[in-house]
Amino acid sequence: MEITVIARFGVGDIDTYEISPAVLEIVVDPERGGVVEDILLRHSTLGNFRYAAEPPLGRFQITVGQHSDLDRIEEALVEIATLEGDGVPFNFSNTYAIRDLIRELQQQREEMIVRKETDTIEDEIATGIYGDEYY
Repeated sequence: MEITVIARFGVGDIDTYEISPAVLEIVVDPERGGVVEDILLRHSTLGNFRYAAEPPLGRFQITVGQHSDLDRIEEALVEIATLEGDGVPFNFSNTYAIRDLIRELQQQREEMIVRKETDTIEDEIATGIYGDEYY
């Protein structure tokens, strides 16, 4: 299994209240694509994240939003990583790499939320929404 961060969390524009989502791409053995899709389907419902399967069914994109449950995403990725393929035994370092990735995403998301809130307040002050309350 290969995991690539295609897009990181971002502030987005002034018209949106939420930060822009992060996107992960997972590449797995196409023979395991159906099982991986079942795992993602099961976890996406409770984890509040979206995923899309690309036609060769070995590539998946996971969209991680502001309110997505990163613990559920971690569980799904660890479960996918534990699938043994082609006689290759499970490597525990994969779970550590997944946990590190999830922690990094959590930290990024928190930073972007704070930045988005700060930018929103600054924009509202600049447009005159705030400022005359005490006069």
